[in-house]
Amino acid sequence: MSVLKEGTNNEEIMGIPFPIGILRRVWVDVAVAVGLGFLGAIASFWGAQFVDPKVTDLDAINIWFEADLPRVYANMNTGSTASMAWMDRTAVHPLFLLIAFPPTVGLRYILNLEPRTATQIIIAIVALLWVAALFALLRVIGCQRFDAGLFCLLGGTSAAAMFWFSVAETYSFGSLTIVLGLLFAALTQCYWFSRLWYIGVNIITFSITVTNWMVGVLATWINHPTKRTIWIGAQAFFLTVGLWCVQKIFFPGAGFLFLTKDDIRYIAPEEAGGLLKILQSFLAHTMVMPLVEVFSDRYPDKPERLPIILTQTSDPGSASIWGTLAVVSWLALLALGLLSLFSIKKAPKLRWVLGLTLLGQLVLHLLYGGETFLYSLHFIPLFVVLAALTSLTRWRWIGLGLAVLVIAFSLPNNIQQFQEVNEIVSQLTAQLE
Repeated sequence: MSVLKEGTNNEEIMGIPFPIGILRRVWVDVAVAVGLGFLGAIASFWGAQFVDPKVTDLDAINIWFEADLPRVYANMNTGSTASMAWMDRTAVHPLFLLIAFPPTVGLRYILNLEPRTATQIIIAIVALLWVAALFALLRVIGCQRFDAGLFCLLGGTSAAAMFWFSVAETYSFGSLTIVLGLLFAALTQCYWFSRLWYIGVNIITFSITVTNWMVGVLATWINHPTKRTIWIGAQAFFLTVGLWCVQKIFFPGAGFLFLTKDDIRYIAPEEAGGLLKILQSFLAHTMVMPLVEVFSDRYPDKPERLPIILTQTSDPGSASIWGTLAVVSWLALLALGLLSLFSIKKAPKLRWVLGLTLLGQLVLHLLYGGETFLYSLHFIPLFVVLAALTSLTRWRWIGLGLAVLVIAFSLPNNIQQFQEVNEIVSQLTAQLE
């Protein structure tokens, strides 16, 4: 029972004094987070309307930057034989079917929606949660409300967000788990959490993409001895396997965890172009879309597949003068963010998790994947938080100014490239008719 103590400005909730002023500030932040989230959801749903529906047809697989759009769309909407053939991808996306299928199909039947519309709404909801969680994360580490909103806008206008929140793929879900893992790591700086919370965070970060488990493991490791971290990780793993078994009952085609033969061929492929091309994509393409290229011989052993749109060999900022200016501003902001990562004293636990996750993602994609932009939605929240650290330093106004410049330069460039890519896709998918 809440009791307002005479002469004080606080409430007692379950025996714990709770300042009314804090409650009011929290509600303001909640309102701002939800408002920004709705903007993200609207942008996601609106952008999806420009993507040619044929990209989810069977014959169009991989056309969108090597993404498996037909597989993910089918997995979210149906248990037919066509989708069963692709369910072995749960080997690296352990619980995606269990997480994405029920709400999509439920939405279809409750609101009597077409599969494509229901899928777009689910992705839009993920975008809403992503933006809201990112705002909450930035506020928890100490960013002012304006600064947190600005850096959320920075992430929302990135090439990664624009191109991956407009289509059905696992990366939107995976990116959300990364943000939630970082948010939990930041909260552990101020609050104590039981072992069950850490197990839950490990399961969440492991559930969509196995390599994103690094965030949950690191969030556990900074708060526990190594042996206890291993024990918590083991419990999370076996609970995830248990959930996978439940998933297997409903989706018999679901594959077991870890790499398949199909994944092995993506380890250090020649198509990645080497260290320089991977770094260019990792650092620049994630924020600023370059000039895209169409490859018709990506898979010479599978001539039935359509040409593929890729960015791996493109130069940073090559799409326009706006793109070039955006890349320069973005790299300057990242450099300042990196300096802030090592110079500030605030949020040390979050900074450890952030720095090691960035390093882990970089090492991973130096070794795995042919089109680095395919995974860019996993990178962008890490980069946004890194950039936002500048607002906690004496260089705050420089960081904010650079963020404004990046948004101003990258937005027209990314929109232009989004339109151009969709025009190219429409031309290529016309071959399906």
